[in-house]
Amino acid sequence: MYKLFMAFRYLRAHKIIYFSIVGVAVGIMTMVVVTSLMGGFSRDMKSRIRGMQTDIVVMSFDKNLWIPDYEGLCKEIESIPDVLGCAPRLEYEAWLGRSGSYSDVHIVGIVPEKEKKVSKLEEYFHKGLKRNFDFKDDGGLATRYPGAVLGVELQRAGGTVGLLTARHSTTPILCVKDFEVVGRFRSGMVEYDSNYIFMDLSAAQEFLQVSDPPRANVLAVAVKDYELHGQAVREQILEKLHARRPCNNPEDHGPAPYFSGGYRCGLYRALTWEQTKRVLLQAVEVEKGMQYILLSLIIVVAGFNIVAVYTLVVRAKTRDIGILRALGGTEGGVTSIFLMSGGICGFIGSIFGIVLGLLLALNLNEILDFIRVVSREMNRMGLDHARILNVFERGMTAEAGVALAIAQGMLIWNWKVLYKERQGHPWMRMIGAGLALAAATWLSTGWMTDYRPHDNYDATFGPASRWIFSALIVAVWALFCVVWRVLDRYRRQPSWIFFGFGATIFMAALSVGVIATHLIADGILMQQPDYSWPGLELFSRQIYYLDRVPVYVDYGALVYIVIWTLFVSLCCSIYPAMRAAAANPVEAIRDE
Repeated sequence: MYKLFMAFRYLRAHKIIYFSIVGVAVGIMTMVVVTSLMGGFSRDMKSRIRGMQTDIVVMSFDKNLWIPDYEGLCKEIESIPDVLGCAPRLEYEAWLGRSGSYSDVHIVGIVPEKEKKVSKLEEYFHKGLKRNFDFKDDGGLATRYPGAVLGVELQRAGGTVGLLTARHSTTPILCVKDFEVVGRFRSGMVEYDSNYIFMDLSAAQEFLQVSDPPRANVLAVAVKDYELHGQAVREQILEKLHARRPCNNPEDHGPAPYFSGGYRCGLYRALTWEQTKRVLLQAVEVEKGMQYILLSLIIVVAGFNIVAVYTLVVRAKTRDIGILRALGGTEGGVTSIFLMSGGICGFIGSIFGIVLGLLLALNLNEILDFIRVVSREMNRMGLDHARILNVFERGMTAEAGVALAIAQGMLIWNWKVLYKERQGHPWMRMIGAGLALAAATWLSTGWMTDYRPHDNYDATFGPASRWIFSALIVAVWALFCVVWRVLDRYRRQPSWIFFGFGATIFMAALSVGVIATHLIADGILMQQPDYSWPGLELFSRQIYYLDRVPVYVDYGALVYIVIWTLFVSLCCSIYPAMRAAAANPVEAIRDE
């Protein structure tokens, strides 16, 4: 038991150890936030790909090998248990002509009523402001040419476009046709939004001259539970294809790992959505692996900090270690004390890091909205105040900046007292910090009195919110001061380190909010934006095609992070532990 007591004792032997804990916590917080962001973007990208590609795709090895009687084959596939729907498609490469220039595009002919059952195309049409999931003008106007829906990056306005391609047959067939742009779609993937054109299946057949008899070259199949029934459905689709056109060579029937994976039957194959986009998904997985490697190095750097700090602690506590050895402590016991102390250092850092990382990741959209709204409204507050009272421009913003700077100074002043031996409780400093925080909050939220939201993502504030925010800050600070006063009597006990570090985290969180708002005020004063400034947007919806930042917390990754942190902490504690255990008791006691 004494080993654990001594481990905690050495954990708070010197204040510099707290910086090691902070280093571990910051590293883990970074890992949690970055992995959550990357996981969210990865899941969002996969969702968009899957929305365009559906669960299973039946296609030929060559786009010029058609699927005759696709209506009958669709009915046979829909009769398979656990199949939600099957929709024919006609996909081909073409050139898009407009204003005398041409660009490569991918045309897709679909049947809207059947496509609803297998993909999210209808949702993407609506996102592109196409109200109806069809290829007619939303206003009901008659069009001269067949309708087509283009990606938002491909065509910004309506009009007529020409399509040109050469289809392979016994002799090359030149296909040329004009289409009327009746709408746009937005999937959020540039690959689709800048390259794909959707049209009615019959219009695509006429364009490619395969309408007599009508043919398709892709079948999109949706499965009820893809993870559970996808494999069985693919095998049954293979049997349907085999019944229609038996394979003479057994090697041409069954799994085909050597050709894009999936299952094949003669000239046709059944692929999952992952296999159709395997190159892109593999690139994402490689990027994810590199991300874990790079982020793990952050913990390694924090581990080297533990080596340096504990080596200094061993040198500073040489006499104490000698006394411990003289009282009967063995080399193994001294080694275990410092190993436990280093492991506890990593464990405490990992707990705080995960908590902070989760708080930041799960509230990331709210934080970004806070920065955008506060920066925009503080700029407006300064301009309105100057115009109404006829004072110097942005005077109220400058006053808020000064109050925030004073509040930050008071927080630092109180933090400096936290780890000092008590010589009377610092009530005056605490009261001063509370008043400074209240004043900074009151001046910084002056814009709430006449605030009006600009869009659906702006929070709703009213005049009462200004009072609530100020009172809440004062109440939280007062509660913290009371807890500090109650627990300060246990300062000399090893467990006090938890309160000390928690208090540091609390003050740091307040400081981050104060500094962030102060930087916003300083940025406004330096840049001098006008009324039309939308605020500081760290995540632009126009650039990323996303309304909100996608965040996905992988709790399995959190387990890996904690295990890796503990492993690094223990490994980095070996060297100082061995140095402490190797100390000669007599010489250590004589150490000056």
